[in-house]
Amino acid sequence: MKITILGAGAIGSLWAIALQPQHDVQVWTRSSITRYPLTFQSLSGKVRTYCFDANHIDHLQQSDLLLVTVKSFQVITALHPLINDLSARCKIVIMHNGIGSHDAVKQLFPKHTIYYATTSHAALKTAESTLRHTGLGQTFIGPLSSVISTDNSIADMFNQALSPCYWQDDIMEPLWKKLAINCAINPLTAINQCTNGELANEGYQAQLIQICNEVTLVMRAEGYRIKNGELYQQALTVIKATADNYSSMNRDVFYQRPTEIDYITGYLIHQAKIFDIAVPVNTQLWQTITSMESSYHA
Repeated sequence: MKITILGAGAIGSLWAIALQPQHDVQVWTRSSITRYPLTFQSLSGKVRTYCFDANHIDHLQQSDLLLVTVKSFQVITALHPLINDLSARCKIVIMHNGIGSHDAVKQLFPKHTIYYATTSHAALKTAESTLRHTGLGQTFIGPLSSVISTDNSIADMFNQALSPCYWQDDIMEPLWKKLAINCAINPLTAINQCTNGELANEGYQAQLIQICNEVTLVMRAEGYRIKNGELYQQALTVIKATADNYSSMNRDVFYQRPTEIDYITGYLIHQAKIFDIAVPVNTQLWQTITSMESSYHA
């Protein structure tokens, strides 16, 4: 396939490397570069250099797939300039933390086949053109609307590139489960400027349990069957598996960049209000992060 990856951050770069052996891949960036060099260190420690085409309009116009890996709050702004250059047959895959961009994406591309995906593979850009794969994970992908597509071949393609990848008829369920993990890990590691692994300490357990219990209540109201303690155990598993990693929100706060808090904890709070469910612990975390963001340039 001819693929354009919109966003050359850690996850976008990781998928570019994974897809490149079998597909014609370019990256699309905010700059006007035409080549994107990348030094990649795999989980085994092996180092290899790559160089991708970048920002070629003809490649974009011929693309069979557009993989969008920018941050949640950047999705619509990043997609707008590409509207007239995407062919009607180009499939669009949105992959970001949190939930909340889907309605705007549907309005932007009413005739395109749109998929959402979530991945727990971890990667870190240590410099502008240096990338490390820092943790194995799994990817889930499914159509934004079950009416649009039941073709799961795209999941097979992603699975061949960076396994495992699973097809989901209802992509919102894994998106919600990933949201729960993000609600638990991201704000706490950002506020305390700690690694994911430090959240395994006893002092964080009561707060983690409360966060996950609140998400459980909202997910049940949304119609998902979630057992008591299930989300907390999943969060602990991720915390231990990515113990040495810094969450994306941790890095955003460290570098005084906008965070995805409104699409993670903010989305949870929004849905909780619809069902009249109190989520005080998550609300406090949202208030703290938004206050930190507002103080960046005060």
